[in-house]
Amino acid sequence: MGDSLRDRVRDKIMRQRAEDGGRPIDAAESDDPRLTDIDGDLALLSQAGEDDEVVQSLAAKYWVP
Repeated sequence: MGDSLRDRVRDKIMRQRAEDGGRPIDAAESDDPRLTDIDGDLALLSQAGEDDEVVQSLAAKYWVP
């Protein structure tokens, strides 16, 4: 696990994806809104800077301390 909040959020989202089937959205058999939401959040996180408000918002959404 990384030291920064951004790294911890990414780790938590990846664990959530694994718990929900572990497939990227383009490999899913149906349009599961939960997987779509997770992949969208990963995309937002990848574009966000370390101190970006998006990181704080995703940390709250995924309950990352």
